[in-house]
Amino acid sequence: MLSKILGAVWITLGTFWVIKPEKLKARFGRKMSKKVKRIVYGFVLLFSFLMIGSVMKVPGVLAKALGAVGMIIAIKAIMLITAKTSENISGWWADKPLIVFRIWAGCLIIMGIMLMMV
Repeated sequence: MLSKILGAVWITLGTFWVIKPEKLKARFGRKMSKKVKRIVYGFVLLFSFLMIGSVMKVPGVLAKALGAVGMIIAIKAIMLITAKTSENISGWWADKPLIVFRIWAGCLIIMGIMLMMV
């Protein structure tokens, strides 16, 4: 049930960003507060756990192994990202053209649909 709700959120955000990618680009141009960073990290962890839960339902050892590796990478990335690193990443994204944000939004829509299908 939670994956369907998260899928709907992904589809909504992806659709909004396909229509108005400049809003996402402007968001990357601003500095995030600590509260917003915690919310983003929490969202990433929630999404990681949902993906792992979905992967564990899939039959096959390879899918489970890839899911476990993905979860380890996500947790390690969250632990290693410092304030300076996150500012550099945000600056890097802010310099990209709008077509990159439209493509990224399309990927979000696809991931949202996949979450809704689980």
